[in-house]
Amino acid sequence: MTGTSGVVPSRPVLGILAMLLNTLTIPFMGVVIKRLAEMDVGTLEMLALRSWITLGLLLPMLFFYDNIRAVKAADIKAHVVHAGFAIFTMACFYYALRTLPLVTVTAINFTTPIFALVFARIIFGEKVAPLGWVALFVGFGGTLLVLRPDSSGIGFDSLVVLLGSATAAAMNLAVRRMPARSTNYAVLFYFSLGGAVVYGAVAAPVMTVPQPDELIWLLTLAAIALAVHTCTTVAYRVGSSMLIGALDYTRIIWAVLIGYVFLAEMPDALDGVGCLLIVLSGVIVLQLGTAKRPDRPIQAH
Repeated sequence: MTGTSGVVPSRPVLGILAMLLNTLTIPFMGVVIKRLAEMDVGTLEMLALRSWITLGLLLPMLFFYDNIRAVKAADIKAHVVHAGFAIFTMACFYYALRTLPLVTVTAINFTTPIFALVFARIIFGEKVAPLGWVALFVGFGGTLLVLRPDSSGIGFDSLVVLLGSATAAAMNLAVRRMPARSTNYAVLFYFSLGGAVVYGAVAAPVMTVPQPDELIWLLTLAAIALAVHTCTTVAYRVGSSMLIGALDYTRIIWAVLIGYVFLAEMPDALDGVGCLLIVLSGVIVLQLGTAKRPDRPIQAH
């Protein structure tokens, strides 16, 4: 419940629980994507149907006055920028998860804070502390261990994940600078609407009617995706960004366990060392960011 000042009170326990749930649901989303791929559901079909279902789940919430008011008052330009990066990012990860191990995609995804550090320096001129550059090189070394390029270079699917991590950093920067009148519901609504339109248009030539068993998995995918967005929103609204960001790295543990139990995937020693270096790099970047920009109360919208 929001106080009269319009400030969302800090609820660290709720924030921690939301992020811990998130670290579990995201790897399961990878399992569902792989299952749909085994059923020969194409990436574009998967993205389009998932976006349509998610948008369908959000539409009834427009009956609440606050939500429809927020959608009307939102900064459309800011949402287009955010949705553009988010749509591209999601496509990269869905595509790569069809072939790459779950832990590999998860580890490479943790390079996002490194890209955010670089983008903030290039685009916004933010100064980077010496320790930040150390973190960048540590994360780069860990990424190379996970990617393990050979004489032919880095595999295409791995490059796709790396590109998705870079656009995810741009997406996060876009959210950080989004006007206050754009509420969390509006962010999710316009992202889902954009995905439904873009993926639907691109997938139209190859779209087929899903079979009943495929539809069950697609509904599961949409529900998990909505849960992930909700948990992320709650975690970052009511908890410390440093603590929540650090907790996100426990996702690598779930990715290993879930990948082993459900997909018979087992990372080797080099994967483990690479993951540790990437996690160390990300935690350093988060610590530097928090030291420079202490958490401020978030206005309720």
